[in-house]
Amino acid sequence: MLHLAQARKIIESKEPFNISYWEKNGEIVHAENVVCTSSYFRGNTFNLKFLTSEEFRTVKAHLIWNINGEEVFV
Repeated sequence: MLHLAQARKIIESKEPFNISYWEKNGEIVHAENVVCTSSYFRGNTFNLKFLTSEEFRTVKAHLIWNINGEEVFV
């Protein structure tokens, strides 16, 4: 298991990673090959770029539950 602080280091490393997170409506998103383009401490969010589709999404840190196959806890 990864603490959110450890997960943040993986996310902000600028290296591709796999992630699973909940959306606001409760839907689970599994994404492969994403990179973090920026993060915001105040809003506790990450801007992620999906490398296969070139899509960008903003994800709140507390909605992330899996990174590279390891469970994330707060």
